[in-house]
Amino acid sequence: MNICIVSREFPPDTAYGGIATFSLDTALILKARGHDVTVFSQSVTGSRVMNWQGLTVYKIKVPQPVRGPQRLPIFILAFNLFVMRKVIRCHLRRPFDIIDAPDHLAEGLFVTLLPKVPLVTRLHTPYALLVDMGLNNYRKGLSYWLIKTFERIALRRSDVSYAPTADIVRRCEQLFSLKDLPVKIFGYPLDLNLFSPSENRTPWGAPRILFMSRLEQRKGIETIAKAFPKIRAQHPDATLTLVGRDMPNMQGVRSGRQFLQSVFTEAGCIDGVTFVDHVPLQQLPEILHEHHIIWIPSIYDNYPLVCLEAMACGKSVIVSDAGGLPEIVQHEKTGLIFPKGNADALTQQTLRLYASPELQVELGKNARDYCEESCSEEVIYRENIKLYEYALTKSKKELGQ
Repeated sequence: MNICIVSREFPPDTAYGGIATFSLDTALILKARGHDVTVFSQSVTGSRVMNWQGLTVYKIKVPQPVRGPQRLPIFILAFNLFVMRKVIRCHLRRPFDIIDAPDHLAEGLFVTLLPKVPLVTRLHTPYALLVDMGLNNYRKGLSYWLIKTFERIALRRSDVSYAPTADIVRRCEQLFSLKDLPVKIFGYPLDLNLFSPSENRTPWGAPRILFMSRLEQRKGIETIAKAFPKIRAQHPDATLTLVGRDMPNMQGVRSGRQFLQSVFTEAGCIDGVTFVDHVPLQQLPEILHEHHIIWIPSIYDNYPLVCLEAMACGKSVIVSDAGGLPEIVQHEKTGLIFPKGNADALTQQTLRLYASPELQVELGKNARDYCEESCSEEVIYRENIKLYEYALTKSKKELGQ
């Protein structure tokens, strides 16, 4: 097949989070099995065509409006317009069989106008859902209603959607008033050679805790701010490493990092905290293996890639019961689950896990088994082909072919 992937987030310059990693891994899996894959992504420098790990990637410079959520609808329309023009030119030279795009900020909004080419929409997390849930200090305004409309149109025009969890499907159906959304549910692709258990276990000593995600409200940093001082009260030598970009969405402070630094300084435990802005993908396993316990205390998350990466490395994860996390982690089998926002429960589960090396080993082994069964390249490739075949068949039926 000749596959078009639209993903605003994509390496090297817009590799902001899980969507970028997901899009890259999916594209590489398809390319490795003989399909032609072309990626269309945003550039923060200048428009160009590049080769990225064997993939043809069109990096498209889109004029950036004044920053702020109120300007996002303008950016969405501009990005979709610039992408559509480039996609059409490539399609005229050699027609695409499938267009594959994320739900977030309605990246498939205009390419759905390309005749006879089915659209697959990936349900990562719509922007409108985050606002609707009141996360990250987002507020409902005109921009929210416009973006919600854009995302709804893109979903309604899709021939089929993909979702990693049933939770995100239910939320999207309710938010966008969609009934019986055609959707296929399966996991994320993961490089199980890169993310694999280490033969050298982290030396036993004080608890070494790791958090890897953006420093924003919805990722649970307020829960972390309350829990880590409680851990230090029990283990004065405990350490916490926070790996992730600082985000300016904490109410009353300029940034998530500033908020955490202030709380930890007041609690007298800032000496045990390390902030790391960014770690290249290839170095993530090393950081994971340097820690005993991985925290994923999200207030809401669909299917955080960091959870899978930690589990694939055979690490012990403690996750909240928010969103799709309970569909990834089975309590006391592949990890531990606590009620979202409950710092006391997170503290108790952390102390329990640290006190039992045997439990850490058992959870880590089971977690690795889960990843091999659900996230291997062969499993994901097989499910992706089924997804595309469904979209192609549905499109042909609608065209009366």
